[in-house]
Amino acid sequence: MAALTAGWIFQGCQLDQGHPFREERHSMQKPLIVAHYMTWYQTPDLSGSWGFWQVNRPEIAPEYWHHPDQQTPQGWRDIASVYYPEIGPYDSGDPDLCEYHILLARMSGIDAFVCDWYGFEPSAEHPYDHTGFQALLRTAEKLNFKIGICWEDRSIFQDPVHPPRTRQEALENGRRILQRMAAELFVSPAYLRMDGRPVLMNFAWGEPGDSLEQPWLSAAEWDAILSVAAPRPLFVHDYHTHHRRHDFQGYESVAPWGSCLQGRTDCPEFWPQAEASLNQGRFSFLSGTVRAGFDNRGCGGWGNDLTVDARREGRVYEDTWKNLLRHNVKFIQIATWNDFNEGGTIEPVKSGVLHSSCPAEGYGYRELETTQVQAARLGNPCRSAESLRYPARLYALRKALQSQPDTEARASLAAAADLICALLLQDRLTEAGQQLTQLQDAMPRPEAPGVPSARKPDALSGFENPVKDPLTF
Repeated sequence: MAALTAGWIFQGCQLDQGHPFREERHSMQKPLIVAHYMTWYQTPDLSGSWGFWQVNRPEIAPEYWHHPDQQTPQGWRDIASVYYPEIGPYDSGDPDLCEYHILLARMSGIDAFVCDWYGFEPSAEHPYDHTGFQALLRTAEKLNFKIGICWEDRSIFQDPVHPPRTRQEALENGRRILQRMAAELFVSPAYLRMDGRPVLMNFAWGEPGDSLEQPWLSAAEWDAILSVAAPRPLFVHDYHTHHRRHDFQGYESVAPWGSCLQGRTDCPEFWPQAEASLNQGRFSFLSGTVRAGFDNRGCGGWGNDLTVDARREGRVYEDTWKNLLRHNVKFIQIATWNDFNEGGTIEPVKSGVLHSSCPAEGYGYRELETTQVQAARLGNPCRSAESLRYPARLYALRKALQSQPDTEARASLAAAADLICALLLQDRLTEAGQQLTQLQDAMPRPEAPGVPSARKPDALSGFENPVKDPLTF
């Protein structure tokens, strides 16, 4: 992306002097709102594969296989989801995509993404996750956003570089990986912290045991891993209704997973246990989860059960928020931002039905509008629903610019796009909307042979750079 200068002027619009991405400080009374995020998506033009947009695995019935190189009757790509992203299938390693998601999250009142993470090394199942995570973290550093990690503990039992032969060797893998996380990831200014400590979440579908065949950790095993980092990560463990035993006191907090909300909008058995455990052992604050729905038919249930938890025109998401906020939570997880394979998304999607074989009506921007309202009630800035549409417009302009010749005019247009991004981050939304329209008018139109460009020659006449000290963007 081009250099951004604090004093760039585009048709009379000037940025505030100083750093345009101001730090937002959160009071202890305001809960932290995070969205669970997947970094595993790929596109052939950027990373040579369709990644998780195509999960045609032997264990999945062939009728649930998908081929993104082919199109559906409505002209969309045939992806492994019941919903179709508003911007189409994307690559998690694309900086423009990361900017789009972060701007959307900020417009919605979300404080951070917490990324599903399987370690530094690529594996056969998860070859791209860390690459996508790195791209998101780098972009968050530029845009003053926060990124955390949800570490799947089974990954230390499946380490492709150091496959463990014993459970003790798996724990050694965990300690080595955590030390590297502390040295390379926790030091980032964009890494999510609470009370000065890096936040780490966990997803463990199964219960801990004594063998390699039970690749999930106990509280004591987690303690042996987390103690190698200074400061020790603030650890939020997951809670599942199908587990027979639940440990609250071994962790700073415990959050019910989205599956706890299957077919309902609350997890009433969780709250008495959590509230009774407060201030005992390490357990120090309440966490909760909201979910809009679930539909894993797009990935054929990963070869297991097909499960649908209908959204009921958005009422499920609204009701989970309502029930959650009856409790004094400090940490709220949205499940999820973009798990398209399991249909648990709140990221904007196209209206309409993607696959007639597993029909699910696209919800558009509805879930983000609900998030925006709920976040405002908790103390986040009040923003218009229209502002949620601006990031997609900016993303489309960035992509259109990439197809233009590398000229001085393209550089000026790219700098104007950077200015719009900064306006959005400063919550100068009316100006951002005006500049988006102006930049769209300034973009070159497709030219027929022998026909001059349709762009107005004076569209950038007010765009100049009067400041000499740029802020790298």
